[in-house]
Amino acid sequence: MEESFESVLLTNSRIKPVDAPDQIQEIAWVAASRGGDTLAFNRLVLKWERPIYNLALRMLQDPEEAAESTQEVFLSAFKNIRRFRQEARFSTWLYRIAMNQCISRLRRRPAETHYSLDDSRSDASIGSRLPASESHEGAFLLEETRNRVRLALEHLPPEQRAVLELKFFQDLTFEEIASVIQVPLSTVKSRLYAALEILKVRLG
Repeated sequence: MEESFESVLLTNSRIKPVDAPDQIQEIAWVAASRGGDTLAFNRLVLKWERPIYNLALRMLQDPEEAAESTQEVFLSAFKNIRRFRQEARFSTWLYRIAMNQCISRLRRRPAETHYSLDDSRSDASIGSRLPASESHEGAFLLEETRNRVRLALEHLPPEQRAVLELKFFQDLTFEEIASVIQVPLSTVKSRLYAALEILKVRLG
């Protein structure tokens, strides 16, 4: 009898975290998962749940919604793992699911909706990429910069925000981004250029 996704996640408490495996180990886990090995799938969840949550948090800018989206990503991956063709990297396939989830959620939001990244559970805020300052004045300016970046990102269309996320936070190549979001390479570059131009104007 096929196990439910919820029962698979419950077994995580019985699995000790492991160091990030090399690509060969991940390929083996994916192959085993496609064959119905739920323990192998849990290994994949343990490796990728934090990166996927961080991606969702930066895209959605709401911790609760990011957590829900992460759960949905792995639910979809669990249900469709047998359809995954190992011609591409597992991470590319997983990012594609995550981006589709996030873009779908963003499109359903009212245009004026705004969220904050200020949450103690997050280690992935935009501001965390900015240098820290030891002075009170520097700390104030840093917070101001963080707020401006957050507001600027909120005004980007979902498709442009996705390209920005994959390029600067996931360090994907243009070719990899095109594979994730399934658009031509030229579209990836034009979306990134447009996003950077918007940020440049809004950040002055």
